[in-house]
Amino acid sequence: MIQISVLKRIPIFRALTDQELALLQKVCEIREVKKGETLFKEGDHRDAFFIQLSGQIHIFRVFNNEVETLALLDRDEFSVETALADPGQRHEHNAEMLEGGELLVISGKTFATFRHSHPDAANKIYAEIIQNLATRLHHANNKIVTIFFTGKIAATYDDLDHLTDLLLGTIQKIIKARHLAFVLFRPLEGKAIIQDALGYHSNQEIKNLDIVLNDDPILGPLFHSGRDILISEEQFKEERTLHTPYASRNMLAVPIKVRDKIIGAILLGDKEGAHDFSHNNQILLNIIARQVALPIVTAVAAEEM
Repeated sequence: MIQISVLKRIPIFRALTDQELALLQKVCEIREVKKGETLFKEGDHRDAFFIQLSGQIHIFRVFNNEVETLALLDRDEFSVETALADPGQRHEHNAEMLEGGELLVISGKTFATFRHSHPDAANKIYAEIIQNLATRLHHANNKIVTIFFTGKIAATYDDLDHLTDLLLGTIQKIIKARHLAFVLFRPLEGKAIIQDALGYHSNQEIKNLDIVLNDDPILGPLFHSGRDILISEEQFKEERTLHTPYASRNMLAVPIKVRDKIIGAILLGDKEGAHDFSHNNQILLNIIARQVALPIVTAVAAEEM
């Protein structure tokens, strides 16, 4: 049985009294889940509500044989909230465990009985869920706006400087990074150049900075692996090799790819609010990088001509 102390830490149960938490405790189950385990598939009945106690859940859909990530759920985040109101609906997405851990599970039918017996407690939970969903919708709208404007920017401009300037400015408004940089790779020379920078103490010193890829602890691995780089503040403190001229106390870097060729990268640093960059920031930045890849190639070619 789940401990009351664990229920107290979960945001959507924070309005419940100790007595109500004890009643809720009786309808909660703990499920051990392994990495790669499927929680539900598109078309399954939405018969259970999940809260992530540990590990990470990947919510996704498959479109044209490609996996599209919709959300990554971390500790104390919930999913399938409709199971608490209408467990007869079917899932429109898929969910699997990216990291093994524990789930708190409440059956939709069991909660219906709880709601009938303890309506005040149930209504408190509903109110917290609604507030949480409103916050999620705000973030989703921010993502939609960002994707719309970056797509509009990419489709309109073939001037590389103008394009990167507008791109970094738009990203900064949504993800709230203090430092941003746009990088182009020159593989034949074994170098990268910071094409544009925003928010640094001296943008001009960062802009046009030549970087030897094999000597660089961030852009080098990103270019050679083609994978995102996510650096926490704690990691930055511990690894002195990460202290490059463009580095910040926490960083997110994603590659810009055209087919299998890595042509550049977007770097973010020093997220506002003393927080590390989240996985949702990572997902959004990857979407933007895919959107602007071809326009960047066009703008680079135009500049070279």
